[in-house]
Amino acid sequence: MKRLLPAVLCAVTLCAAPVLAPAFAQDADAPTDVTPQPDAVTQDWSFDFEYTTPETIAIENPDGSIQWYWYMTYKVTNFEADELFFDPRIVIHSDNGEIVTANLGIDATVFKEVRNLLENPLLRAPVEMPGRVFKGKDYARQSAIIWKVSDEDIDNFKVFVGGIYGETKFVTDPSTGEPIMVPVIDALTGEPVKGADGQPLMQPLQLKRTRMMHYKTPGTTESQQDPSIQLVEEKDVLR
Repeated sequence: MKRLLPAVLCAVTLCAAPVLAPAFAQDADAPTDVTPQPDAVTQDWSFDFEYTTPETIAIENPDGSIQWYWYMTYKVTNFEADELFFDPRIVIHSDNGEIVTANLGIDATVFKEVRNLLENPLLRAPVEMPGRVFKGKDYARQSAIIWKVSDEDIDNFKVFVGGIYGETKFVTDPSTGEPIMVPVIDALTGEPVKGADGQPLMQPLQLKRTRMMHYKTPGTTESQQDPSIQLVEEKDVLR
């Protein structure tokens, strides 16, 4: 495993209740006049985060066809406080414009195959990762980030890991200095949440410190079994 700087999805395959989220999620990879930047050294809490290089695994479907998946394992450890709440959120952006939420819609058998392959009984299913994490390495949690290999040729992809930092910043209008307001969106339906008056509920646009890993993978759909992959860049962004 590679140890990152101190510093992941919606990793949960199934969500029990609607989650409210901003309608706008600014990708801070390309800063703008209204996009704040993360602190040089965060002053808020953070989990210690370790991860492995993405690899591929082939899973046979019930109909006999083969589906390839990317997977990478990770571990979070709380060295900050007596207790922190871990709410992992991981999204993958590919250079073809595809954006996927890790582990979302992935059958539980895929995770079991990954765990068996790695012979690591400490790996938790993604749905078991959110929750309270007590202080100390004995309470560290491990799981896997899994998503389908695209049918298209992918040369680059970025993994955005949220939930390991407490740092947040509001986005303000540079002309007024006031917070930019956005509709509250139900994350399950994608629809605006409306108030009693029938109008959309609004909230300040807030960005969260997120770890970004940028990978280069020049393999093709014919070489999914052994794709070459290289970490191009890793940094913290606000999104």
